[in-house]
Formats: sequence, C-alpha cells, structure tokens
Amino acid sequence: MLTITIIILITFFMAKISISLNEVFRDFIGQLAYTYDKYIEPFDIRKTPVDSFDMVNHFKFPSVDELNRFLYIESSLEVFGHADQLHDNIMKHFNYFLEEIKDEEEHEIELVSREVQRSIPSTFFFLSKLGCQIDKIRFVKDNEDEWGDADILITANPIALENKPKNKIAVKISAPYNEKSTADYTLKNVIEFFKDDSLRDKIINTKITTYEEI
Repeated sequence: MLTITIIILITFFMAKISISLNEVFRDFIGQLAYTYDKYIEPFDIRKTPVDSFDMVNHFKFPSVDELNRFLYIESSLEVFGHADQLHDNIMKHFNYFLEEIKDEEEHEIELVSREVQRSIPSTFFFLSKLGCQIDKIRFVKDNEDEWGDADILITANPIALENKPKNKIAVKISAPYNEKSTADYTLKNVIEFFKDDSLRDKIINTKITTYEEI
C-alpha cells in the first residue's frame, strides 16, 4: 500500500506557531561543550562535532542521570543562561517579527523548550539578557511534547520532528545532528522565516493531506 503526501496551499484563519529555543535561538550545544570543557575534561567541538542528538555519546558522563544532573542542577545557569544567541541579532529580528504579527492580529506565537528544575529560571535569564519580547513561553519535559497544540513547529529537535502529528507543519532548522530528520520545510536558520514574507506566507498557508493507494 502506497501513501502519498500532498502539500496544498490554503488560507490559515489563524495559525499557532511554536518555535524551539535550543539550536534555533540559543547555542545550547556550543555552550554545553564550553561548560563541559571547563568543569569535566577537555573538549574541542571543532574537532569532535556533535552530530547526533544523544549527548551521552559525545559528553562522557557515566549515565544519562549524571548528564541531567549536570545540565539541570549543577550547571544550569552557565549552560542555559549564559549561552550565546545562535546568530547575531536574532532576537532583534524576532522582536520585529512579533510586532508585525501583533499589528496584523493574525497568528499566535510562542516559544517552547524542554526544561526542568534550574534550567527554567536560567532560560528566563537568557531571554531577558537578549531583550526578548515574547509573552508566551511553554516548557515541556519531553522532546516530543514540543508540539503541544501548535499548527506549525519550528525546531532543530530531531525527536520532535520524528513525532510530528498528522496534518501539522514541521519546519526544520538544519543542524549536524538532524540531517536525516524529515520536515515539510528546511531552513538554514530561523531568521529566514522572520524576514522573508513570501516564505513565511507559504509555510503558514500550507496544509498537509495524505491519501492511500492500494
């Protein structure tokens, strides 16, 4: 049985757009590598790129629990709060985009991030230092829950991409660890979405339908 996917351009009455923080706005991998190098053992991300989403394969903690302790309790502020923005002026472009959407009263925008324990206040610090003007932030405990009730998810997270709900739109931000992940659209960075009106309209006005041939 063959399943065929068709992309149809329609008019979305109002789309809910969720945008991930890590590796879209925040240089999470780079900051984790820096902090690991500082406190655990030497690590040069240029020589050993992080090309899979299983962090324990790259950062040699004894277990996932120890990695999580390092991330979410011991070094949360340094990893999540003091991380750099992934691209220069990305928050400026995002704030302009938010104002445009607000003026047009068209769509609902939220940031979403997998956070627990001390990474939550650390993430608020990260957003505050960059002057982020978003008024909706959703924290989740599991990667696949990034979707929530969003119509469109913009993410670099391969687990979220692999768990796309039916009839939703996935926009992948390219990263070394998500090359094999499929999406409806793939962008080099999210600034393209903020600045290119025609691209944004195309993504927002897309509906995915499928039918099966026997």
